[in-house]
Amino acid sequence: MIKLFIYISFICLISSNSYAYLDPGTGGSLLQIILGMFAAAASVVAYYWNKVKVFFLELFKKNNDKENPKKKDESQ
Repeated sequence: MIKLFIYISFICLISSNSYAYLDPGTGGSLLQIILGMFAAAASVVAYYWNKVKVFFLELFKKNNDKENPKKKDESQ
């Protein structure tokens, strides 16, 4: 762990400035990418959560129907 800290410190000390320019459009693009990733992840979670919920609802519904079967005459 100490070797890693020393290595990272050494790299930070010998690095030079990059003189890069990030215009405001770059920040907006990065923000859109991050928000899009969160929206996609939320959609995937909601999709599979719904599938799990429906599975368990059908599982318990089938068990309840087996315990109390209806007669043919009552269903009509």
